Amino acid sequence: MKFRLSDRQVGVLFMLPLILAVAVFLVWPIAEAVRLSFVRYNPLRPDDQPFVGLDNYLFVLEDPLFWESFWQAIVWTGWSTVLQAVIGVGLAMLLHQPLKGMNAFRGLLLFPYIVPTVVIALNWRWLFNSEIGIVNHLLMSAGVIDDRIAWLSTPTMAMTSAILLNVWKYTPFVVIVVLARLQTIPTELYDAAKVDGAGAFRRFRDITLPQLAEVLAVVIVFRTIWTFNKFEEIYLLTRGGPGTSTYNLALYAFDQSIANLRMGVGAAAGVIMLLLLLAGSMLYIRVSGFGREDKAA
Repeated sequence: MKFRLSDRQVGVLFMLPLILAVAVFLVWPIAEAVRLSFVRYNPLRPDDQPFVGLDNYLFVLEDPLFWESFWQAIVWTGWSTVLQAVIGVGLAMLLHQPLKGMNAFRGLLLFPYIVPTVVIALNWRWLFNSEIGIVNHLLMSAGVIDDRIAWLSTPTMAMTSAILLNVWKYTPFVVIVVLARLQTIPTELYDAAKVDGAGAFRRFRDITLPQLAEVLAVVIVFRTIWTFNKFEEIYLLTRGGPGTSTYNLALYAFDQSIANLRMGVGAAAGVIMLLLLLAGSMLYIRVSGFGREDKAA
């Protein structure tokens, strides 16, 4: 007797590796973080994990450093995401032009995205060094500034440097996604607009932007989540300094968990970050109208 599987059973078998991967690398870590957020856990005493209820959450919410980190994370995420979206759309439209050698520029654009973050951060520290950094040297040679700027030693400039690093590294992601969408927009729409006398700005406003709306909604949500959770860039570039001027929630959770050995407090901070990102993403998607046309159809 031959053993045969139905199409449904074959589909389930093909999905099993993905289901297992999601369970191991997504569901279980989230569940464990939620569990740790309700206990007092010191990794030096792993067997001692008393249940403390909401004490870890109260500690986080009453900690002034948490709120300072929260607002700085908003600044860091907001400026990084907006600049990536604006510059990404501009570069994508430029690379969409049918010019000779454009494929080479498209390939070079991926360079910042594929270079490891640690390499970029260490080079960025050298580029923005107030004494020997090439950025100050070029700005002074061009007459833009008269004195050296302490890029990584003053609060405002340190945050600006961190934002610029994030924008430089991850704008190529936005460009790739937007460029792919631009290549699917029917050229007939632009031809018809030209016949009607629409200029370049009007064609961009009435054709390009509406066509990019859903893609940009997804890109902004993804980049907001990834930037809000970013740890390594700020840690490698400024260590959260000077002082705590570039401290964000990812560094706060890391320091509470690793430096202060308060794993429960760090887990509570992580759960709060998860809830904030979930609420923010749902609100943005609702406001942007993403998927509204599909529902209407």
